[in-house]
Amino acid sequence: MSLTKVYLRALRYLAEERLRVSIVVISNIVLALVAITEPILFGRIIDAMSTGSNSMPVLIAWAGLGIFNTVAFVLIAREADRLAHARRSGLLAEAFARIISMPLSWHSQRGTSNVLHTLLRATETLFGLWLEFMRTHLSTAVALVLLVPAALSMDVRLSIVLLALGVLYWLTGQVVMNRTREGQAAVEEHYHQVFSHVSDTISNVPVLHSYNRIERETQALKEYTGRLLSAQFPVLDWWALASALNRIASTISMMAILILGAIMVKNGQIKVGDVIAFIGFANLLISRLDQIKGFASQIFEARAKLEEFYKLEDSVREREESVEAEDLGKVAGKVEFRHVSFDFANTTQGVRDVSFTVQAGQTVAIVGPTGAGKTTLINLLQRVYDPQQGEILIDGMNITKVTRKSLRRAIATVFQDSGLLNRSISENIRIGREDATTDDVIEAARAASADDFIESRVAGYDTVVGDRGNRLSGGERQRIALARAILKDAPILVLDEATSALDVETEARIKTAIDRLRANRTTFIIAHRLSTVRDADLVIFLDHGRIAEQGSFDHLSHSNGRFAALLRASGILTDDLVKSSAHPAAE
Repeated sequence: MSLTKVYLRALRYLAEERLRVSIVVISNIVLALVAITEPILFGRIIDAMSTGSNSMPVLIAWAGLGIFNTVAFVLIAREADRLAHARRSGLLAEAFARIISMPLSWHSQRGTSNVLHTLLRATETLFGLWLEFMRTHLSTAVALVLLVPAALSMDVRLSIVLLALGVLYWLTGQVVMNRTREGQAAVEEHYHQVFSHVSDTISNVPVLHSYNRIERETQALKEYTGRLLSAQFPVLDWWALASALNRIASTISMMAILILGAIMVKNGQIKVGDVIAFIGFANLLISRLDQIKGFASQIFEARAKLEEFYKLEDSVREREESVEAEDLGKVAGKVEFRHVSFDFANTTQGVRDVSFTVQAGQTVAIVGPTGAGKTTLINLLQRVYDPQQGEILIDGMNITKVTRKSLRRAIATVFQDSGLLNRSISENIRIGREDATTDDVIEAARAASADDFIESRVAGYDTVVGDRGNRLSGGERQRIALARAILKDAPILVLDEATSALDVETEARIKTAIDRLRANRTTFIIAHRLSTVRDADLVIFLDHGRIAEQGSFDHLSHSNGRFAALLRASGILTDDLVKSSAHPAAE
């Protein structure tokens, strides 16, 4: 993407405040006109003083313009700051909402730390571009355009010096940008690596302490930052060289104006005031060219950051739901999988040609070895992924044709990883239903057998659970997750290893709550602990993504198949029971 396209797309984000932005920009253009007028008036003052004529009117006008320029600049800069800060906050919230709405597969592919780093770096970069656009970019361009005819109208020869200075600045900038393009892209890649390493390390501090990895991870970070600096320094060297060349060109230009001006004044070809005005023009030109150089450097550095963000935004918009998506409406709970297949790229995992039907209110248990596709099946139901073949229907409606919001409103999930936010217990339970009252929250906690440990805490329901619930035990975390699902009161319930972190006594205590929750709901249970699936109406045994067996618990346990073998391995079923059930006449 060219620098111009990167910049113009950055400015589109200001469209929501186009009126206020336009006022600020026009005000800056007025200031640019004032800036050109000031050196001309100053030259007139010098001429008046050198000839002994009355300089007071011009002096008052010059002073008045200076005061106006100062006051106006402060007011305009203040409004530009406010606008840029407001749009940065707005964009951060808008992009955040779009990004977290994306499917898990999208996040898995890109990586959480990469997305977070891209978002934060881009919003800061855009903030800088917006602020400079409203403060200097357009006014600088206008000043440069008007400066040339103003200078030419006074003297062509001195104007040529100014034009030559402008050309030198432009050539230097072009050379530096061409030399550092690849280096700046490499710098951004190294920044991503540093951020990813820091994020990954901090999120796994307990593991690092346990395995004494603190020094090694710190050393790894130093290596990453070392590579970052190795890529950054050559870029900085080129820009430093450009600054030096521009400074030399500015000094030579100023000397040329003074020498030529002195000769022309001596020959009577120009007034002293005109030379003074040209010196003011030269200073103005140098300052504006420095601003242009800073802008070029800014947009050049921004390109690598913003291109990644633009790709992120485009990929999000590509996955946005069709306006034709329907609301699922009130759900009874009948679920059908029809020849559903889904494969993960570069792996053999997934599900293949899966078909089954669960009537409203029934419970289906999904069992099988690790990696068989159990969680993938549930993720397909919740549209974390969309089937590559086949279709999934709820009450006869293809779920790919309905809005994700209405689909997920109909499903309550208790995950194996309870997924608690670093907020109070009450807030974590209320995720199930935002408008729930305090009594509703307490009732849900009681139903999940969570009220006893909650009330034992000093802060009770206001206890903050910590990052991912790390201030609670595994059993406490999952009881809060269960309370959240109870509060949601959805027609379809998913229990993904919901009791895996509970001890036998606690599991027995909340089994009644789970049974009560399952009543009149279509329930999917993923379980390795096979004792939890005894009450299932349908048991589906998955192996390598395919249905190896399906039927009732009693039927499969007496069929002497894969499921029965698992029951025997778990000690739930003995060979004698299998044989006696298979040959009832022998009893």
